[in-house]
Amino acid sequence: MNFILLIILLAFGGNDVRNPSIVGSWANEEDSKLFWEFTSSGGLIEEYGNVEKSRTQVSSRYFILERSQSCSKWENDEANQMYLKIENVKLGIADCFYLETLTENKLLLMNSNTGKILVFNKV
Repeated sequence: MNFILLIILLAFGGNDVRNPSIVGSWANEEDSKLFWEFTSSGGLIEEYGNVEKSRTQVSSRYFILERSQSCSKWENDEANQMYLKIENVKLGIADCFYLETLTENKLLLMNSNTGKILVFNKV
């Protein structure tokens, strides 16, 4: 399924990032219990079901990057590629996602290491 979605993304031009304002709450399409909230101060609060990370001490930060700031290790990335980098401050690790679509209502990401597609809808 992910492979088919990837082919569709590539065929229809992917990387549809309009006004990259990611701030707000997003619900995952595949797993309705998963919510991400991007704060205006650069924090990411993840919630799964009724369990949420502490709002007083955000443990993850996010960054929207251009190709020149790439967190991807692939040399053949497109020149206009945008990325979403999520750093877990406590664990000292980072995940890099291709930011394929960001509109007022839809967020589509692809993990740059695994190719897994994540689709979120604005709540």
